[in-house]
Amino acid sequence: MKKVFFTTLLCVCSFLHGKVVPAAVFSNNMVLQRDRNVPVWGVAAPGEDVTVKFAGQSVSAKADAKGCWHAVLAPMKADSKGRTMIISGKNNSITVSNVLVGEVWLCSGQSNMEMPMWTSNPRWRAAGGDKHVKSGADPLIRIVKMSPYGWSHYPRRDFVMKWSPLTADNGLSFSATAFYFGQELRKVLGVPVGLIASHWGGTRIEPWIPAEGYRMVPELKKFADSVYAKIPGSEEYKKFSANVLQKQEKWLVEFKKALKAGLPLPPAPAYPEELVPWSRYQNPTVLYNRMIFPFVPFAFRGAIWYQGCSNLGDGLYGYKMQALLKGWRKVFNNPDMAFYFVQLAPFRYGGNPLRLPEMWEVQERFANSQGSNVKMAVINDVGDWGDIHPHDKKTVGKRLSLLALRHSYGKPVKADSPQLASWKIEGKKFILEFRNVEKWLAPKVLKGFEAAGVDNRFFPATAVLDGKKIIVSCEKVAEPVQMRYLWHQTVKGAIFNEAGLPLGAFRCGKTLDEVLVSRLAPQAKLVYSHDMLSIPGADKKIKYAADKSGTCKGKVKKVLYIVHLTPKKGGAQWVAAAMESFTPDAGLIGVPEKAKAFFDCKVKALTVLSNVPGIKNGSFREGNIEFWNGNYAMDNRKNIPGADSKRYDFGDSGNSAAHPGYGSMQIHNFMEKQTVFAYNNFFKPVKDIGIGNNPNGYPDWTFAGSSKNYSKALLKVYAEFE
Repeated sequence: MKKVFFTTLLCVCSFLHGKVVPAAVFSNNMVLQRDRNVPVWGVAAPGEDVTVKFAGQSVSAKADAKGCWHAVLAPMKADSKGRTMIISGKNNSITVSNVLVGEVWLCSGQSNMEMPMWTSNPRWRAAGGDKHVKSGADPLIRIVKMSPYGWSHYPRRDFVMKWSPLTADNGLSFSATAFYFGQELRKVLGVPVGLIASHWGGTRIEPWIPAEGYRMVPELKKFADSVYAKIPGSEEYKKFSANVLQKQEKWLVEFKKALKAGLPLPPAPAYPEELVPWSRYQNPTVLYNRMIFPFVPFAFRGAIWYQGCSNLGDGLYGYKMQALLKGWRKVFNNPDMAFYFVQLAPFRYGGNPLRLPEMWEVQERFANSQGSNVKMAVINDVGDWGDIHPHDKKTVGKRLSLLALRHSYGKPVKADSPQLASWKIEGKKFILEFRNVEKWLAPKVLKGFEAAGVDNRFFPATAVLDGKKIIVSCEKVAEPVQMRYLWHQTVKGAIFNEAGLPLGAFRCGKTLDEVLVSRLAPQAKLVYSHDMLSIPGADKKIKYAADKSGTCKGKVKKVLYIVHLTPKKGGAQWVAAAMESFTPDAGLIGVPEKAKAFFDCKVKALTVLSNVPGIKNGSFREGNIEFWNGNYAMDNRKNIPGADSKRYDFGDSGNSAAHPGYGSMQIHNFMEKQTVFAYNNFFKPVKDIGIGNNPNGYPDWTFAGSSKNYSKALLKVYAEFE
């Protein structure tokens, strides 16, 4: 992919003038990575021999047919003495002066990585940054700032980079997080430090990920397909191009026929969206192409990363973090490239206040799954609820440096925040054990702990220290099943280990679904999981997030439906409905999309549990279901007791001949004149979804168009088998 687009301005200059031109990153005052092979590359005339001389080494390379050459210097020890690199070709030589050997790091992300040490704006500078820059000026710390920011459809090399010794002047505009990170490395390691800062405020993670990264994470296949469809020469590009050509040739034949016959001319086929180049700086790969690719495959020790605000609520963020890490490791030819990142700080984002702790959980899970040199810095004690940019960047940079010193350099420092290691419930208490703590530093009263029972209602809990353990209990919860700490966007960490590193947000206990299944259908297995907000394709097929019906054996004897709704205004709603099965076939208990999946009948032994006010909880002799994918009328043909034939409720009549039509998946407790849950019009973008009776229309939510009120709507179908 990269070779296809390597003919940049540098290549053009090389071809025109026959000169050797090294990549822009190889310039005066640079730092090379110690103890690693060091790639040196650039362009020259095709076939030209190039020699690179540095620190007693002389290595050669030959430019390929496109004029690209690539040499490799053997690993070197750190050296604070500025030396000269000479890159020579047939007609010219380039001298790179004052080159050091030490530790080099990539510093990337969005605005919290971008925030500088000092500006005239008090909201856009590090606390005390002006003083720290003066005292931190150091000729053995060398910096690069990728500026001006830019993006590109395709990878480009022509970004002018300038290495500079860190001074009291240029340090003012440099990334504060990177500044403090580099200061600590320089102080502890005593070797030169190079920092390349490539960041852009407000950016999502997708544009920083190389195309290769998307391909390395199966869960991001749609992204990968979209990315490669826009890359000339790729198999996806060829496929779509061939399809365009076929349609255009067919159209041209029809056009000529119509023109000759004096008939109306047929419109030309639409240009396929898949081939349309990216149009925004937030599109996948475009920042990588412009602001990372120019120094690929430079030798780095690792990267520090501070980003995530723009992806808040992104259910795929953990996979995208994997794609970023795997992609960078691949393009830099560095499978052990270290990666240390910052967990987001507390902030009043608005909307659902639980989105942020859910993001914290995703970030922690990613860090724990990637190996010893991928770690996360917790900063829940330095956030500002009213400012998305915490000004205490010194603490942020210091904690990142501790992670690097411990896990990349093997220094005997304490770098990791405490993390929950195990939990158990004894009586009405949670017994919590932690790793990365020898002694707690905490106030007398521990705040931020909550506990909940099966109703999923959380109440403030009492927490006490017991050695390395923490014991949590709550008088308002008779039977605790869940517990959480700092589970809100506006919190502040106040519990630290002996090294002053804060305990991050966490939750534990049985999930609500686990509790509901254990109570209502203990032997049940998950058959379907479905995002009710998803939009079916043109084939009118329901796409399940998980479909295990093909592996189910035996006859269905009991069915359990669980629905989770997250209103956009915040909060969480759920309902569980268990019943004796109305069909032995596991393939027919999901969303009714096929004609044979038509059930308009009573069901036995209905049990309902919900946290929605007004829902009647308990066990009932019978209820009824209305499952069909066609249209329906108000007629109470089944004579369901209490139903009203003048409105859509729990006694409607489905049309088994109209498929697919409006569609209904409703469970009713007719004995209480209640809709347990409804999922209607599921073939359309806007659906009818609700738990309990609709208070502002037809009780069964027909024509409610209520899906627009939810940010999440998940249906799970479980079954017990004979």
